[in-house]
Amino acid sequence: MRYETNRNYRNLMKRCMLVAVGLHLSTCIFQTSTCLAQQAWDMQQCIDYAISHNIDVQKRAVEVSQRDITLNTSKKAWLPDLNLKLQHLYGFENPVSASSGSNVSFNNASGSVTQPVINSTMPVFDGFKIKNQIQADKFSLMSATADLEGAKKDISIQVASYYLQCLYYKGLADVARKQVETSREMVKRAAIQVEEGKRPLSEKADAEAQLATDEQTLVNDEGQYTLALLTLAHALNIPDIQDFRIVEDERGLISSADSTLQMPQTIYDGSVNNWPAVMSAQAGVRQSDYLLKVNKGDFYPQVSLYGSIGTVSYTVFNRDKLNFGSFWHQFDSNRGEIIGLVLTYPIFNRFQTRNKVRKASFDIINKKLALEDAKLKLRKDIETAYQNAVLAQQKLKSSEKSCEANRISMEYEEIRYNEGRSSIFDLLQARQKYFKAQQDAIQAKYELLIRERILDYYK
Repeated sequence: MRYETNRNYRNLMKRCMLVAVGLHLSTCIFQTSTCLAQQAWDMQQCIDYAISHNIDVQKRAVEVSQRDITLNTSKKAWLPDLNLKLQHLYGFENPVSASSGSNVSFNNASGSVTQPVINSTMPVFDGFKIKNQIQADKFSLMSATADLEGAKKDISIQVASYYLQCLYYKGLADVARKQVETSREMVKRAAIQVEEGKRPLSEKADAEAQLATDEQTLVNDEGQYTLALLTLAHALNIPDIQDFRIVEDERGLISSADSTLQMPQTIYDGSVNNWPAVMSAQAGVRQSDYLLKVNKGDFYPQVSLYGSIGTVSYTVFNRDKLNFGSFWHQFDSNRGEIIGLVLTYPIFNRFQTRNKVRKASFDIINKKLALEDAKLKLRKDIETAYQNAVLAQQKLKSSEKSCEANRISMEYEEIRYNEGRSSIFDLLQARQKYFKAQQDAIQAKYELLIRERILDYYK
């Protein structure tokens, strides 16, 4: 009874400890999620988090680990193997003859045979197949590693684009918010002047209509900013996105329309040998070269070192007629050892080796074509990114000039309106042009940032 009570007590304590550990882990996970959601993320934090939590990057990392294991397996192919074979057989009418092929007659006796054998084989010469397979697996690992770096670069530029898109919509929302505040002031001014009889009632209606339009624009821009934040959070795979927010300080990100862009040929020459896609294709070519040598190794003779040690014991049911001795005595007296070299020379295997070599040769051609295609794609992408950056610079220059010109025009129109020389309709038109120019300038600014970020991505 005391033992049963103690056991129940121990089980109860185990359950309590499991519950406590579960609650602790849940609290830690909740706190971690809360901290991730409450902190303001800058661009580099977003990129680092996305790289460590992106599914495609994780798959690439698993592929690297798998190929590393494959390489380790190839390196261990030189080691000898060791096998134990143990068989216990029952037979009728001369079981010894059935198991070993002996011609000795045992008077149709029935019995059993126990036969343990330990053998080992080690390659001595295999046509350099193991050596070349090791090199092929090394380049296979290099290719997978390059693909992993390429996946990290892809997610980096994707997250950076999403981040800058968030700042773009935030900038639009800020401009729209100021526009709403200005429109409200104009409604108040128009109402006072209408009451004083200085302006017709239609001007107040025009101001209120413009305020409604500006408020609708603000709601739309704020909604676009929320959706952009949601897209960025989904790209990061954040568990709790309710309170996700980014750093609103744009210092260090703002670019100038007069900044000098590096020429595409210079970028290409500096990055072609370090670009992940090109490095992966180069490693694929080298891997195919060594795989061709592996297949050619089947033309060579194979030499292996073989060793074996084993024994046998017979048990006959009618021991009065046949007596082989005790079980352990037979194990000792029937023991034998073998060691030697085994030579295998290929003569004809239905052209399988020849066709494998030919297939491997065509695989090299395909890998070289893939390498050239990767280089051409890199050159095209760099040239396209450069031209997009140049156009973005030109667009930013023109939008800044337009914004400044519309600002001056709006100020003069406001002076004319205050002096009574123009209507509120003209002032609203000038303000709308300035508002549109501000939007265009913000769009051009962040477009240039994205284009420059993409161009830096290739450096």
